[in-house]
Amino acid sequence: MAARCLCRPWGRVFRPGRLSRVARVLALVAVAIGVGLGEAAAQRFYPDDPLVREPAPLPAPDPAVRNFSVLLEAVTTTVSRQGERHPGKQVIAAQGVNTLGDVLDGPWYANRHGRTRLSVEALQRGSGNDQPPSMTGPWRVLLLKKQGLRPTLVVKDSNDRIYLLRFDARDAPELATGAEMIASRFFHALGYYVPETYLAQFDRKQLVIETNATDVTSNAEVRPLRPEHIDRLLADVARRSDGRYRAVALRVPTDGVSLVGPFQLFGTRTDDPNDVVPHEHRRDLRGLQVFSAWLNHTRMDALHTVDIVVQPEGQPPHIRHYLFDFSTTLGSGIAGPKPVWEGRESLYGQNTALRNIAGLGLYTPGWMRAKYPGLPAVGTFDSGTFEPEKWTNLYDLAPFANRLPDDAFWAARQVAAFTDADIRAIVRVAQYSNPSAERWIEDSLIERRDRIGRTYFAAVLPLDDIAVRGTELTFVDLAEQHRYATPRRYRADWLTYDNKAGKPLAVLGSTSQGQPIPTEAVNLPIGSYVLAHITAEGLAQGLSVSVYLRREPDGLRVVGIDREWPGRSLVDPRVVVRPVRNRYVELDADRQRLFDTYARTMNLRLGENLSPDERFRALSLSQQTTFDAISHALLRSTLTDEARKPLGKALDVVAGLDRIAGEQGGRSTDQQFRIYVTLQPNANDILDRSREFVRSHENTVYHAGYPTSYRLGTGAPSVQFSIAADGRTADIDVDYRASRAPRSLFNGHLTASNSDVRSGDNARRHERRWNGFANWWSDVFGGVRFGEHAEEGPFGVAPTRPPSPVPPNRTANAPIAEIADAVQEFLTDWIVRRNYQEAAAFFAPDILRCVADSMEMNANASPERLREASLELLERAADEWGRPTSLSLAMNPVVPWSPAVRIVKHAFEHDFTIVEAPTELGEMYACGATPPKKYVPSSAPQYGTYYGAVLQVVREGRPGGSLVLVWRRANAAWRLVAFRTVE
Repeated sequence: MAARCLCRPWGRVFRPGRLSRVARVLALVAVAIGVGLGEAAAQRFYPDDPLVREPAPLPAPDPAVRNFSVLLEAVTTTVSRQGERHPGKQVIAAQGVNTLGDVLDGPWYANRHGRTRLSVEALQRGSGNDQPPSMTGPWRVLLLKKQGLRPTLVVKDSNDRIYLLRFDARDAPELATGAEMIASRFFHALGYYVPETYLAQFDRKQLVIETNATDVTSNAEVRPLRPEHIDRLLADVARRSDGRYRAVALRVPTDGVSLVGPFQLFGTRTDDPNDVVPHEHRRDLRGLQVFSAWLNHTRMDALHTVDIVVQPEGQPPHIRHYLFDFSTTLGSGIAGPKPVWEGRESLYGQNTALRNIAGLGLYTPGWMRAKYPGLPAVGTFDSGTFEPEKWTNLYDLAPFANRLPDDAFWAARQVAAFTDADIRAIVRVAQYSNPSAERWIEDSLIERRDRIGRTYFAAVLPLDDIAVRGTELTFVDLAEQHRYATPRRYRADWLTYDNKAGKPLAVLGSTSQGQPIPTEAVNLPIGSYVLAHITAEGLAQGLSVSVYLRREPDGLRVVGIDREWPGRSLVDPRVVVRPVRNRYVELDADRQRLFDTYARTMNLRLGENLSPDERFRALSLSQQTTFDAISHALLRSTLTDEARKPLGKALDVVAGLDRIAGEQGGRSTDQQFRIYVTLQPNANDILDRSREFVRSHENTVYHAGYPTSYRLGTGAPSVQFSIAADGRTADIDVDYRASRAPRSLFNGHLTASNSDVRSGDNARRHERRWNGFANWWSDVFGGVRFGEHAEEGPFGVAPTRPPSPVPPNRTANAPIAEIADAVQEFLTDWIVRRNYQEAAAFFAPDILRCVADSMEMNANASPERLREASLELLERAADEWGRPTSLSLAMNPVVPWSPAVRIVKHAFEHDFTIVEAPTELGEMYACGATPPKKYVPSSAPQYGTYYGAVLQVVREGRPGGSLVLVWRRANAAWRLVAFRTVE
């Protein structure tokens, strides 16, 4: 079978005017299937449709291990819009589905209860029940971890199997463990991969300490594990009346598999050749929003996922994607009952508070009046105030935001497959000691199931089990079947369908439910296609289902289903403008060889056999120009050592091309207009020795995962290599605007269009720096206005939050005890009050070297001249910043992902972040300092000397660059010693 995109055909909406009856039927069908009459379209169905499984996986034997930060994920998913979202008034149809709209079995999802009913035993078993922790012999404690959201013990039983033990909070017995047991079974039955979980009860004496066991403290410090550490952890967890402890034991797989960390809920893994569908467009991840609402999984994010390399018999090693940790589902929160607003408000939701203020405190939403049973095992879980469409995840996730009515129908259909008896059977695995808790959760899940069905079955025509039986096209209306709607009458308009052209042709007639299929359709030649467009009386106009059937030797067979709802207007990826010029054949041999490595990789990944020429022409315009410009800059950059001996060209350090990132809406600026490459083994050595490349400071916010930075010279345009810790992979981009602070905060250096050769005068800048570059696209496509690409930086636009009040003005040099108060006073004096003299009073003498660099002055100028320049610099930057009336309107907080820094809690966290840095790292940020080749924290880093304030500039509601202000206490006063834009 030839591999192809596992996605639904997309097209444009055709809106009919005054047409004949035949034309009206054709037009309605064209609307339903998303194509215009007369529009050229690609072949829609293949002989093996509908597929049931994804193609056999390609090998992924050694993917990179990932580790995401809890705090960083919380911030980025709250204040940014990650992933590609629906553009304007059009929508992007779900992908990763077959022609029936069903999710395929594969490494992401396995159809279970929704396709073939599971037995009660299978529902209760979940992902496995044959490897529980052995109760014979002690459990050897390998690790105790109090860092993170929930304390955990890692133990090994007498069979040498490893388990994570998670407990209930002391005042909430059975709450988290019950939620974990129940939700893990539901998510498994729904089709997701989940780890094995077991309910375990044990005595303290069951736990013994393994040799070399470790304790990870809440400050991430590692120390030898001692018995008192275990005792302190157990003192904070619930204990049964018989003195034993109750825990969920999550089995850690060790038999021929490896854990490679979580997956993001947008984009794809570049090291997984099977991951070809952007996660934000996968139906199984869009529908996960409905499942999460049902089970109140309010904290669904990347940290509740894990990727595992598996190798089932007869298959190569590949990544399987798991959902992980359901301890905060149902009514369970982090350390007790879930806050009642979770599921009803986002993390930074202000609507309820604002309405309360406007209503003088008289307004309260229904959920604030919810009644709970007061049972510790239940927490704050109910059904009476559950509204599926208003339920919200704690964080903004791209697939949840992209969910469409047909995605929700697919998910609601899976939920409706659980009978009352199924639900009660699964709840029993929690083994609640109080029958009232069990009944409450059962009844709540049943009612929430029904509310989901009533809501989402009304948004489409909810037909299911569509098939040809005898002489009829039969189906079930799920809303009728579950008594959410009264019976209704249906009509089917029958047409022939041109599969090659992808459009309907002649009308064959109409039938009502119960009538036989038209004879003309039944007698079509084998291999022909026919379309039945089904509508129902009494429903909103625009609700319909289009059913595609293929004539096979034994009769008609359903091979495709399309669901239509009012206002559905699909993006058509087939309407893609391709350059008329074949640029690949014009590339020199060295650049062709580099691109050929990418063409071979993509052929292997997609199971295709395109030539490099064809692969290049299949790229988007922005991908073509991105590769062209970067590879040209590398080719024209000759390297020499200090003795001026040649080291080759910058292109020579690149061994292979892995990915080309052009313009990608929804991606942060540091993920667009760059290439991702594999480097030669000696690449770092060559760049270190070259006079042309300058080792820059570590990337701490932008270029996550690629910390080591080399820039070609100090001016602009410049090539930047951002290299991964392993030294073998990198992302490479061209900066067309200067990176010197603070100019880069406002000049577009930190925007996506800074690296787009098409933007503004970037092509002219490129030609002046590296001659011989062809601006080959402008005559046909024109230029791109500089700055029109997403300028959201890594943390998105300014979040909706109340403006922070401007505090009373302190006099210059007034004593300030707390670092956050000093930062706030400096920023307010500078940006809001425009009192530059008082702001400059915070400057330490050290900072004058930064001022000289930013103002392009001689660092040996007199201190008086440099102090004058510092006032001029503050005024220039403030003028660029605009006229904000509060810090909340001028900046966003930025959380560095570097594990070396410690986050400091303070009163202005909504405006800027304070971090405490190791002394050696703080010294690297000193003005004029030369950074080491690579920063590696010492075994016992010293803290308490250097602090950083990290923020993203927001000008008139639009984010700009990110800035770090380095502070140190001098003579009992806080002083600003350095500033730097961060990358």
